[in-house]
Amino acid sequence: MSILIIVSLLVPVIYLGYLLSRLDKFLEKGGFVMEKDETYPIAIVLGESSLAKQMTELLEKNKISVWPLKEPFLIEQEKRFQYIFALSESDADNIVLCKIGKKLFNVEQIISFCNESRNENMFINEKIRYLAGEDITAQMLYQVVLKETGVQ
Repeated sequence: MSILIIVSLLVPVIYLGYLLSRLDKFLEKGGFVMEKDETYPIAIVLGESSLAKQMTELLEKNKISVWPLKEPFLIEQEKRFQYIFALSESDADNIVLCKIGKKLFNVEQIISFCNESRNENMFINEKIRYLAGEDITAQMLYQVVLKETGVQ
């Protein structure tokens, strides 16, 4: 029984490691930097959670266009965006999207939600800004990302 528990805990970690190593190899071959379009700010919101829906509503209320994503690999190269909110229920997807956003699109205003406290070290090791806990709100995430850039 304990072997089954150990295996079930190791599989997601191994899968995330595989994804990150593949992403690192891809990014080593080069990436591209998108010019920022300050006229029409765009934010990516990953996930279908209630937190992601609240974030989408908050951003749109503050006149920031939202490009919702269900999968981190669905980013289109021709899109220009300034903000990433990785709010899916999968920490692996959140980490992958943040890495893609940083390295491939040169986005600096990024935040993620950490669903499982046992995964916090992965966010720390990848230098991804994140918030964790049951009491995290869209307003808190908004404050962290947009207030430090001077957007009201």
